[in-house]
This record gives sequence, C-alpha cells and structure tokens, in this order.
Amino acid sequence: MEKKVLNEMFENLLHIGNKKNYWNPKMKDYIYGIVNGIHVINLVETSKKLDEVKNELQELAKSGKKILFVATKLQARDAFSNLAKETGNFYVTEKWVPGLLTNFKTIRKRIATYIRLSKEAENNAFDVLPKKEKAAKLLELSKLDKAFSWLKEMKKVPDVVFVVDGVFEAQAVREANSLKLPVFAILNTNGDPDKVTNFIPANTNSVKSLDYIASKLKEALAWIKVVAKTKAPRKLTAKKPATKKVVKKSTEKKEK
Repeated sequence: MEKKVLNEMFENLLHIGNKKNYWNPKMKDYIYGIVNGIHVINLVETSKKLDEVKNELQELAKSGKKILFVATKLQARDAFSNLAKETGNFYVTEKWVPGLLTNFKTIRKRIATYIRLSKEAENNAFDVLPKKEKAAKLLELSKLDKAFSWLKEMKKVPDVVFVVDGVFEAQAVREANSLKLPVFAILNTNGDPDKVTNFIPANTNSVKSLDYIASKLKEALAWIKVVAKTKAPRKLTAKKPATKKVVKKSTEKKEK
C-alpha cells in the first residue's frame, strides 16, 4: 500500500467514523480502533475496497451499463451530480421519489409531464394564461425540476445504483434490491455490507471525504465516455445478393 495514498485519504478525513455506540458489528473488519469515543476506519481496507469498486463500476460502464448515483445528503450533492454529468450517467440529489425504481412506469409519466412543462416554459406558453394558473404551472414545474432534472433521458430502470451512505439512502437500496440490481455504496461504520453488492468503507459526513471519493470514481469512469464519443459509428450497408451471370444461348441457326 502506497503511503502517499493513505496520507491523501487521511488528509481528506476518510478515516473518521461514527460514535462508537452508533455502529454495525458487520463493519468491525473495517474499523481500526476508537479515538475519543469515535470509530476510526481502517484506511488500508478503504483503499482496497475503493479500488475494487472502481474496477467493477468501470467494467459495468464499459459494457454499456448506466449508473444512477443517489446522493441526497447535502455534503454529497455537488460532487456526485458533477460526477454523473461528466460520466454520462444519472443522479438524484434533491429527494428520493418513492417508487422511482419499483414503479418506474408511473414515474416515467411524471417525467414526461416535466419535459412537456419545461418546453412550454421555454416557448413562453405560460404567458397567455391567467396569473393564478400560470403560478400553479410554475410551482409544479419547480417541484418536478427538483425531482427529475437529471432523469429526463432515463428511458428505463438504470442498470446499476450507487448510493452515498447506504443507511441514509435506505429506500433507494431497498428498491434496487427488490429488483435485484447491483448496488454499490459508501458505508460508514453504521452501514450494512450485506445489503449491497460492494462498498467503500469511509466517512460519509464530510464534504472533503465525499469529494475525494467522487474524484477517484470519475478517474475510472470519465475516460469511457470520451472513448465512446471518439469512436465513429460504423455505417452498416446491406450487401447486395450475389447474382449469377446467365449466358443466353442463341437458338438461331447460323446462316451457311
């Protein structure tokens, strides 16, 4: 393990866990010790698990899988919304809408309403409405924008779900598990590893910690989007069926 990597993680506060009485015994293998009543996360294990998650997400992205990043914690919103945008994935940072995964058909209708209202607002269609009706439309658009602003292109249930803090995003984890989707997470010392496919043991309460993890995930995923853009799509042309040349024999008698 490189000392430089461990120092970076330490400086970015990835080692700070929760209070010792607020923990899950399933996380004991990832805890180094206790300082002033606070669990200290073992950064050697964090580094190993971060590499595992990066590699697994990278392989999924290479095969064309789309990731939904769920980061409604205030500390995580900016880092993970930027991560999703720059890697061509989806994100939820304002509020988890119940049924987003398990009742996607209904949610898709709400997204369609959001897209329609957005277009109407762009075309100044609300200006011809009475003030009261216009205000109601703008209020609805504002609510839908918070819920679905980066899900407009999500035509189907995502292939993979990544949550920032598996405890805080328990509803998203439950829905993903019910659909048997791969779930990746950042787990603090109170997390449950059994509910996710793989995880990164780290501080989920610090902006510095979450920014650091997001930057490392971006390194693994961003170049895949760049490669996909630079590859020119092949033009497929239908091959013409092979035809045999037919030589017609002359039936006319040769003049003597």
